[in-house]
Amino acid sequence: MSFRSFDLYNLLRDFGQSVTLRKVTTDGTYNPSTGSVSGSNTTDYTVTGYFYNYDNMNIDQIVRGKRKCLISALDGVEPDTQDIILGNGDTVSISSVTTIFSNGSAVCYICHVEE
Repeated sequence: MSFRSFDLYNLLRDFGQSVTLRKVTTDGTYNPSTGSVSGSNTTDYTVTGYFYNYDNMNIDQIVRGKRKCLISALDGVEPDTQDIILGNGDTVSISSVTTIFSNGSAVCYICHVEE
C-alpha cells in the first residue's frame, strides 16, 4: 500500500482515534528458573492511531492477527519494537516500526503489530 505523507496525515486526522501506547521504561530481571521477567515498569501514553489490514497482499501471505497501526508523530511519543498498543478493543505488540518523514520531520509511524 503506497501513501504520500500528506495522505497519511489526513488519514489520521479524519479516522484516527485515541489509543494507548504502553512503553517499558525500565528493564526487569530475568528469572531463568521461571522463564519470566519481573520488576519492569511501564508508562502509558495516549496517542492518535489508526489500525488497518494488509489489503494488497496475496491471501496466502496474510497471517491471522497481523496488521498495521498508523500513529501520529505529532503526539510526541516514538513507538519502539516490543511496545504494546491498547485500543479498538484489542491489545497488540509492535514487531517493527517505519518512520515516515516529510521535509526532514517525522509525520507518522507505521507500526507492524500482532496479537
